[in-house]
Parts: sequence; C-alpha cells; structure tokens
Amino acid sequence: MPKKLTSPALCVFIAAALAAFPVQSLAKTSQWTLAKGEVIEAEAVEALGPVALFDNGAMVPFSMLTSEDCLRFYQAVSKRAPRADDWSRAKSPVSEEVQGRLMKYDGDRLVPDDLKGRPEPELYMFFFTTNSVSQAWDMVGKTTPELFSKLQAAFPGEVQGVLFGVQESPAEHASLAITMKGGWLVTDYRQQVEMDTIRRWTPQINYGLVVATRSGVAIFGPDAMNENQIRQTFAKTAALLDQIRPSNHHGWASRAHYLSAVQTVLYANGKSDPVPMGNPLVAEGLRQRKIYTVDAKIHVAADGSIPAVDIVPESLPPGMAAPLADALRKSSVFVPAVDHGKFVDGVYAYHMDVPH
Repeated sequence: MPKKLTSPALCVFIAAALAAFPVQSLAKTSQWTLAKGEVIEAEAVEALGPVALFDNGAMVPFSMLTSEDCLRFYQAVSKRAPRADDWSRAKSPVSEEVQGRLMKYDGDRLVPDDLKGRPEPELYMFFFTTNSVSQAWDMVGKTTPELFSKLQAAFPGEVQGVLFGVQESPAEHASLAITMKGGWLVTDYRQQVEMDTIRRWTPQINYGLVVATRSGVAIFGPDAMNENQIRQTFAKTAALLDQIRPSNHHGWASRAHYLSAVQTVLYANGKSDPVPMGNPLVAEGLRQRKIYTVDAKIHVAADGSIPAVDIVPESLPPGMAAPLADALRKSSVFVPAVDHGKFVDGVYAYHMDVPH
C-alpha cells in the first residue's frame, strides 16, 4: 500500500449534519467508522478530490476511512453522474435543475443563458433574495460582488453564483437582479417552481446564502444577516476549493488512500500502470531556471515508495538532472501499478512541457 500522510488542514472539513438544511429520509442509513472510532451515519454522495462527501453535509478526508469503507464509498457513488465538461449537458441533480432556467446579464437586461461551452461548476452559491427585504439587498450589495469576483478568479470554473427569488413577483426579482448586478447568474423566476432541490434550501427568513454541491448537498450557510457571516461563508468555500484542487499536495495522500482501495478491485482481472496524484514540479520555478521540458522514468515500488528516478538530461541545463530527480523522488505521490488485483513494481513515464 502507498505511504499514508496526515494533513491537519483537511480535518477542517469534518462536519456534522447541517441542521438548517433538510435531508431526505432514508429507510436505511449506512454507517462509516473513522480512524479514531467515530461513526458517521449517512449515505455516500460524491468524492470531492481527497474528501468524502455524505448526504448530511459531512466531509471527511478519505485518509480517515478504512480501505474497506473507501471501496464501499466508491461502489456507492460510481453510478452517479460525473462532472461534465459541458455544463449544458450535465446530469448532476442541481445542474439539471438549472439548465434552461438561468439568465445572464446583457447590459441592463437579462437574457437566457444556454450554459454551453463551460465546465459544470463543482459548487453553487445560491443567493436567496426578496425584493421587499432590505437585508437581502445588503447581502448582494456592499462587498459581496467583490468577494464573489475574487472567488471565481481564484478558482475559475469551480463555483457559480445564482440569484434565486423568494416570495416576490417576476418583475421584482428582475429589478433586484439588474440593480444589484454581479458576476452571478439569475433564475427565471417563473421556472423556479421546477427547481425542487434548490427550493428546499430556502431560508426561513426568505433570504440567505447557501453553498451546495452539484450533486445536491448543501454544505455552508444560510446565515447572511451581516457582512461577517457572509465573509465566513466565502472563506469556508474558498478553503474547501483550495483543499480539493488537484495541485494541492496536502490532499495527495488522501487521494492515494482512496484510489488504492479501488484499483485492486477495478483491475482484479487486468493491469494498471502507476497513477500519480499530482505534479510536484512547479512551472514557474522551472521557467526561472530556463527549463522548458522535463522527461523522466519514475520507478514506483509495490508499496508506493519511489526508489529511483531516471531523468532524461538532454533537454536540461547543466547540473539540473540530479536536483529534478531528487524533487520527483521526494515529492511525488503514487498509487502503485496493479497486476490482477495485486500491487506490483511499475514505471511511470513523466513528461512536462513548460510554456516559455
């Protein structure tokens, strides 16, 4: 098995069920035992990179689940719709509900948005607003547009804001949206009745900010009565998006723990090469050293360790082969090769091009 590392940052997202959001009643609830004996009673929903998401809003690093539970989690979520490259064709519960029902800004008016040509967002931020409530105007005014703009810039394509009207007329909904223009999209108010999953997150006070996954689990919010509460929700969202981004090396060991439990079953009758959890080399650092191509053979042992790295030196400046080999050996995290259900030694062909 690959080496296991702990990441304190990931533990931030071990969350109890959020009482503010209703969870659909299930006749049978699965149990999941964590490393220290804690038990979660919930259904598996989605693998958010290194994090296991459950239907009660709990988020747990895979490294805290047993290998058996990781496999059980994979089997439970494997039939769910994967994240779509084209948002307009997404099959996730929330994404399907908003298709054909969102408007975008065109100057000072709202026009339909077909969502084509953009990746399906992993997270949605729903701004529930009511035209007649001043706090709702405050929620989407003041610093919120700037906060949302910064969030989208930091994590492009990962999060989408949506203005959702509550107990108002279509004209009032459009008036608030146009007046408080931001980087978000706006629901077609007449079609909100078709958005069952989203409507059940409507705050009791008719306004608030709810962050939910594309798979239909509300994870943060809905409190937005003051700027501090709004900033806290944005901060939690940014922290989660940072933890689940593929380039974050703090999550690689957790990803490897999950995939290790799965690979031997997926390839019980076949073979798989070693699988990297991320790229440990940083393009900017290579560019500064005038390195624009790196090729190597990374030897990955059956236990996930890396005994050797063979660098192809021809494309490198003098003296850089050894430091690069050392960096790849020390910082790479792999799930080992599999041969008919067993981990075996393997070789991974590494290649990286750095734009000039």
